[in-house]
Amino acid sequence: MTREADIKAAGGSVAVIGLGTPAFAKGFREATRYAGPLFVDGEGAAYRAVSLKRLRLWRLLSPRMIRNALRAKKDGFRQGKVEGDPWQLGGTLVVAPGDRLVYRWRNTNADDDAPLDEVLAALRTASA
Repeated sequence: MTREADIKAAGGSVAVIGLGTPAFAKGFREATRYAGPLFVDGEGAAYRAVSLKRLRLWRLLSPRMIRNALRAKKDGFRQGKVEGDPWQLGGTLVVAPGDRLVYRWRNTNADDDAPLDEVLAALRTASA
């Protein structure tokens, strides 16, 4: 089962908000084959609204980030054109009916993702 299938099985759905332009969103779709809802936020208002963090230079140069960048390059991933604010980090939100925020993960690094088990648990709680 894919991660998206796990999320759907837990009663959720996926939507992506990217920092950039509609042209950037098109490129994201082509590169990732993501077919779900995709929104662009050129000004970063959504990121500020949920208090997502910004990348700090000292974290960018950490041994962990360098190691992960080298591993990604080895696996065939390449950094494309950067749009928007390159220092803005992402996050993962679980929003329940009634616009209740029941889970928020704020990335602390560019390679940081929310633990899927935590996301699925929040989805199950929100769906109950």
